[in-house]
Amino acid sequence: MSADYRGRQMQGPDPSTPPYRPSWANRLIDWIDSIPGPAYLLYLALILLVILLSHVVRWADGSLPFSQIDAIRIAEAPLIIMPLAFFHYLNRHARRSFGEFRPALPDDETHSPHLLYQLTTTPARGGFIASATGAAIGLLSLAGDPDGYGITPDSSTFTFLYTAALASFSFVFIAMFAYQTVRQLQLVNRLHRLASNVSLFELRPIYAFSSLTARTGIGILFFVYYGTLVISYANVGSPTPMSPQDLAVFGLVLVLAGASFVMPLLGIHRRLSEEKERLLADVDQRMQIALQVIHHQVDARNFERMDDLNKALASLVTERELLHKTSTWPWRPETLRAFASAVALPVAIWLATALLARFLGL
Repeated sequence: MSADYRGRQMQGPDPSTPPYRPSWANRLIDWIDSIPGPAYLLYLALILLVILLSHVVRWADGSLPFSQIDAIRIAEAPLIIMPLAFFHYLNRHARRSFGEFRPALPDDETHSPHLLYQLTTTPARGGFIASATGAAIGLLSLAGDPDGYGITPDSSTFTFLYTAALASFSFVFIAMFAYQTVRQLQLVNRLHRLASNVSLFELRPIYAFSSLTARTGIGILFFVYYGTLVISYANVGSPTPMSPQDLAVFGLVLVLAGASFVMPLLGIHRRLSEEKERLLADVDQRMQIALQVIHHQVDARNFERMDDLNKALASLVTERELLHKTSTWPWRPETLRAFASAVALPVAIWLATALLARFLGL
């Protein structure tokens, strides 16, 4: 082994060389970012374009009367584009979260660019496999329920091909979002294991990724809520009762969203708990020493330093109370409240509308 090669090994990876090629989704997002103006305007334009095209192809073949608006076509368009938009949004937030978390990592700038790259970039090979899987699922979904996609006996071959492409793109975006989400949450856990500067009194870096995992869970909930509530309402015109199977799936998704929020943070929670126990043990040891000194002074009838000893003991008591009150869960209270609201609010709205519909006899 040459000395030059050994030197390169000692220095670590070259920060300018990516560890793998980016997926097509990352290249697409880079292109979107290069366009002047906010990215959300482009995604909104894409949603409107899908709505327009979905109507035009059906007006053209006569499967939908000309100028008639199909509510289900309007409702399904955001579900097609939003997985890619949320993929984009989470990557932006992951980049910001990494910057906030950086002080907790070892002082090794060589590895930081690679860690950030892995956190925000899907590998080309994995992205291709996820995309191919999503496209296949989309086509199978269309074949299994053509009516759900608006394909009727009157639909033309062009309308069928357009709908097949739309179904494929929809599930490709969903598959890419799911793949990147799993990778991202695994990497959050890995980054927490790499952290070397973990302190109960410097929690800003420790809180950094909780906002990312909470947003991931909220994103999962959004897709399910939208699919079960909005699409269902657009299809039948009123809230529909859930079957036991629907409720079971709904509950499973709630668990999955909660796990997406909490599980990547459990490792750093354990480290904070261990740090808290260590600090409490140190305080208890010092309190024992302080009490022993006080007892010794009392036994010796020496009360000259008693006031200083009392102040020292009071400071230790205050420190112990502060440590006991310090939470080892790595999120801010407002982050937890926002996630809980995202879980509860849509359910409350759906229940309220369902009860109102029953009360009014709708």
